[in-house]
Amino acid sequence: MSPDLNDLKFLIFVTAYNPLKKFDVLLSTLRAYQDLPGTQDVNIIIDNEHESDAGELRELLDANLTFNSLTIVCAAAEFNQGYYLTWAHKPMLFDAVKQKSHDVYLYSENDMLFTRENFEFWYTYKDRLKKINYEPSFCRYEEFEDQKIPFDNYRKWQLNRTTKDVWGRRPYKVETVPSLNNDDFIGFITLGNPYSGMMVLDQEMAETYINSISADFVQSANRVSFRCWPEGDRSSLGTCFENLLPGQDHRRLVPIVRNGDSVKIASCGLIKHQDTKYSEQLSQGVDSLITVETMLEL
Repeated sequence: MSPDLNDLKFLIFVTAYNPLKKFDVLLSTLRAYQDLPGTQDVNIIIDNEHESDAGELRELLDANLTFNSLTIVCAAAEFNQGYYLTWAHKPMLFDAVKQKSHDVYLYSENDMLFTRENFEFWYTYKDRLKKINYEPSFCRYEEFEDQKIPFDNYRKWQLNRTTKDVWGRRPYKVETVPSLNNDDFIGFITLGNPYSGMMVLDQEMAETYINSISADFVQSANRVSFRCWPEGDRSSLGTCFENLLPGQDHRRLVPIVRNGDSVKIASCGLIKHQDTKYSEQLSQGVDSLITVETMLEL
């Protein structure tokens, strides 16, 4: 039997390169974690080059946040290059999972806004979707010019036929799962790009993850295959590509609801990237942008 939400124990890891540079963004991310139910033990992983900022960072966080525990961890120098910092939390995660210390294990980049609404969707549906070898997940977006731009999955996804040229010339067929009993949604779909800048795991999923090549810095490249995700992105694979059934592309589903004569991803299935840099790039030379309201076509 699953524990009551208020009895849950969270172990949260957040990667924060040069943490004072975008402190407001980091604080926003952490405030959303503070709003989760239960108790939260938070570890902020900072880079070795900014170790001297740890004291000031601690003072600022203590003045604004209250967690069960909050630890600032300075990563070893070997994690300074590129996006390797996103892997620095793995030894701590592995130890905690082996000790079964928490109920929920969560990793995210410092600019991903994972809300209580996101979590309650995930928690409600994780066990139901496990039965059919899927898991609840999210579509990233940026707020740009009063619109929500699905920059990772920036195209018109065809729900009743193949979407062309998704990965180079490789097409993608969206997988659809009908509504489960008493659902708030009309169904669930896979997206061509299941990356969400974070991962959330229960104990069972976490044990699968730490014993898989998805949790290996080098071998995880074999899991993403033609997607060619860089090392930094591969740090949040979770169980996305583990134990797939024949013909199954990945395990991550987002919920959909009616949107007039079409459909859209439900708000609980959207996760905000607190930046606009990708949307700004996409806006160059175009009159209008694809949004979360227009990205799905029947």
